[in-house]
Amino acid sequence: MSDYHKKMMNYFGAGGVMLNLSLARELGVVQMLVEAKVPLTSQQVADKLNLRERYVREILGSLAVGEVISVDDSSTQFYVPDDRKGTFNAISVFSRFLPQFGLRHASIKECAQQRNPGEMVYSQTPVLFETLSDVLVIVKKDMIDTDILSAVPLVLPKLESGIKVAEFGCATGIILNKLASRFKNSTFLGSDVASEPLVQARKEANTQGLQNVIYDTVNIETISETYKERFDWILTRLVIHDLTYPQKALNEIYRCLKPGGIFSMIDVGIEGGITGNIANGSAMFYYSASTFFCIPESYRKPDSAVLGCTWGAPLAREMVAKAGFTIINESMSRTDEHEIHFVCQK
Repeated sequence: MSDYHKKMMNYFGAGGVMLNLSLARELGVVQMLVEAKVPLTSQQVADKLNLRERYVREILGSLAVGEVISVDDSSTQFYVPDDRKGTFNAISVFSRFLPQFGLRHASIKECAQQRNPGEMVYSQTPVLFETLSDVLVIVKKDMIDTDILSAVPLVLPKLESGIKVAEFGCATGIILNKLASRFKNSTFLGSDVASEPLVQARKEANTQGLQNVIYDTVNIETISETYKERFDWILTRLVIHDLTYPQKALNEIYRCLKPGGIFSMIDVGIEGGITGNIANGSAMFYYSASTFFCIPESYRKPDSAVLGCTWGAPLAREMVAKAGFTIINESMSRTDEHEIHFVCQK
């Protein structure tokens, strides 16, 4: 068997293991393993979660063979070492994207053909918003401090005293509601072209009793003239590469900022292109996610830019500069080597 054959079979097997990890998360198996103080048998897991033992045994077997979890010499007791539990829990969240690839597979096959429209928007797979929320709540729960505010130290005292902030493409409003809760003297606008996630954003804001945040369906590519030079700080996260006309959106953001205002563009910023990322697992995921999510989301018009999330950091820098911005800082996410916070000033 050639090395290439072995590599291909490893990829094939790894895909199955990640699907089992997704299943384990949704069935509660992941949480049980994370919380367990001692190794558990498949029967113990099944009994606790009211599941069929035979399914649990095979799921755990898949994860053990794939070295995602550990198993004792008798192949009957399963556990996750304490120093791996954080990563295990986080990757189990990301594994939930893979079944969604399958849900969209037939539609993307049609989208790829010239005779058909190329569009398939995120709202056509509603569970996607739930998964994206889980990433922010579980994997990136500290990102406001580690990835956002740490990159814009000059903005922090202004937030305390009171400024106007907007997040375009806010989805369920997790980031914005946290900011609004912390900085009561500032006012916040959250917007998204999809109305469904905004329902959850408003609900959470109401639950927290937040009076300084509002949500609206604003198209980032055609922002109302009333917002001209309105904001001191504008944020987007994993938004620009998904847009039909991203350069137009960047121009609109520039127009809506006050002179000297800050634009935080948090986006995938892969360096090195394809050849610079051969066998890089994170890059492999982004190229796959781009096929199933980002390209079809942005293909709303025949002349769409369809950048995809693999657009690359060099093009990102070029486009923000074309809009008139100066990049004053760049920082990498602490949980993702390819997620970059581009701090841009008007």
